Amino acid sequence: MVQLNKKDWRVKQKKSLKSYQGVNRSQEERALRQLLLQMASWKTAKRVALTLSLPFELDTQPLIKAAWQANKQVVVPQIKNQQMAFVEITPQTSYQVGPLGILEPCDVSIVQSETIDLVITPGLAFTKTGKRLGFGAGYYDRFLVNYAGPTVALALSCQIVPDLPQDKYDQRIMTILFNDHC
Repeated sequence: MVQLNKKDWRVKQKKSLKSYQGVNRSQEERALRQLLLQMASWKTAKRVALTLSLPFELDTQPLIKAAWQANKQVVVPQIKNQQMAFVEITPQTSYQVGPLGILEPCDVSIVQSETIDLVITPGLAFTKTGKRLGFGAGYYDRFLVNYAGPTVALALSCQIVPDLPQDKYDQRIMTILFNDHC
């Protein structure tokens, strides 16, 4: 079997995620969110890092709302000058499209990484042992190398793969939540 390089994996995974739609996906996303909400690291976190998901990614809006309902602060990544920082959002936050085509909050202040209690990490593919295939810019890997808190990824069934190519700078995710019943 020919091993795919990261670029080919990204193309394959984006296509797979975009085509995975309907009731099964909705049920799987809901089940993954419930798994996260039951985790001790979620329950004890006061400040949670999430992403503003793209249409083909697992929808993070229900998690953002759940965090606010639980009186947690929510921070999201923002890219400025080729650097990723986290900024707080609230229900009143206004947004603009950032340099990667992702919504970013307007007029916010940067949150220090050591004050983040839990990072929900995005990705295109994951192994059950914590390997992650990101989007290719390296922002999360550079952030995670200095982040000491818990990291979690929510992986749809089409995102769980047996193995992924890894480089020396790739950071593993502590916990990969996935649905064993798919």
